[in-house]
Amino acid sequence: MNSKLAAARITAGVLVGVMVLSAAACGKKAKPTIASSTTSELITTTTTTAPTTKLSTYSGPLTNDQQVTWKETTLDQQVTYYAKVTKGEFLNIRKGPGTEYTKVGTLTRGQTIVVVARTSNGWYKTIDGFYASETYLSKKPPTS
Repeated sequence: MNSKLAAARITAGVLVGVMVLSAAACGKKAKPTIASSTTSELITTTTTTAPTTKLSTYSGPLTNDQQVTWKETTLDQQVTYYAKVTKGEFLNIRKGPGTEYTKVGTLTRGQTIVVVARTSNGWYKTIDGFYASETYLSKKPPTS
């Protein structure tokens, strides 16, 4: 019976020791790994985190000289929209509401524009007078 009690105490002591060491290791940052080879070279491994960037709101540097020959309806208030293109693709900003008009800029995924009017053929007029297709705009930011 004493040997069972002694074994239980040893086991409990080992478990407590493991828990104390585990708790002490929590919250500590991993140090770079340094290894040496037979030629005395040092290899250092570190982990870095890329900084996050915030995409800006589109605002064209140009003025639109395209003569308006289409009908557009002014919105009651300005609305911010997000570009909902696939990663690696771009949303073209144009001088008029259609692909036949000159491209003046592009938006990347999640970049925002402020719109002030909508045309009858499904294009939005930006605050600075250019156009983006409604098909590629969303009121909600894209998910990862």
